[in-house]
Amino acid sequence: MARAAAQLIGVRDEPNRVFGYAVLASILLHALLLAALPSLRELAAQLPPAPEPLVARLAPTVAKPAPVAQQEEARKPPVPETRRVRPIAAPAPAPMLKVEPAAASEPAPAAPITLAAPAPVARIEPQAALAASAGPDPGALNRYRLQLVIAATQFKRYPRAAIDNNWEGEVVVRMTIGADGKIAALGIKSSSGYAVLDRQALDMFRTAKPFVLLPRELAGREFELELRAIYSLKDQRSG
Repeated sequence: MARAAAQLIGVRDEPNRVFGYAVLASILLHALLLAALPSLRELAAQLPPAPEPLVARLAPTVAKPAPVAQQEEARKPPVPETRRVRPIAAPAPAPMLKVEPAAASEPAPAAPITLAAPAPVARIEPQAALAASAGPDPGALNRYRLQLVIAATQFKRYPRAAIDNNWEGEVVVRMTIGADGKIAALGIKSSSGYAVLDRQALDMFRTAKPFVLLPRELAGREFELELRAIYSLKDQRSG
C-alpha cells in the first residue's frame, strides 16, 4: 500500500499529484476506521439500548350522550303554533219596538161593600161589678181568723225574761195573705211595749199559719187579718 502511495506521489503532473493525495488520504482513513472498529463495537455495547419507537393509534370517536333535559325536550310533542284570533265584533243591538199603551178601559164597577153587624158587647151588670170589686166574704174571713187564733195558742210561749221581770201586755199582729194563699207580709200593728213579747207573737202566728186550711171563699184573693195576743201572768194560756 505504501509503495502504491509512493508511486502515486511520484507522479509529476500537478493534477495527478492532487488526485494521488486524495486517494492516499482515503486509504489512510479506511485504515484508521478498520483499526478502531473493535473499540467502536465495545463502546456501542456499553451504550444504553435505543428507546422503542412511539406508536400512535387513532381510537374511534364516541359521541357523548345528550343531557337528560335535552332528551326530555326532544321527547315532548311539538307545541302547535298559536294563531292570533281576531276579536269578533258584537252584533249591533236589535231596534226596540215601541209599544203604544192600550186605551184605558173603563174600570169595572166595584162590588158593594157589606158591613158586618157589630158583635154583641157583653154588658156587666152593676151588681156583678160591685160583687167583683167587693172584699172577701166577712163570714169566711171571721171563721178563718178564729181558726188561726185557736191554732196559734198551741205555739204560744211566755218568754222567761218577761216572767222574771213581770212583763205583761197585748200585741196586735197584722198579717197579709197573698192570692197564692201564703203570707205576703207580717208585722206589728200595736206593740205590747216589750220587744220580747212582740217577737213571740209574730213567731206564734207565723208557725200556726200552715196548719189552717184556707176557705174556698178566700182562695185566689189577697186580704189582711188582725190577730191579737194577750200575755198575762195570771193566765198564760189566754188568748
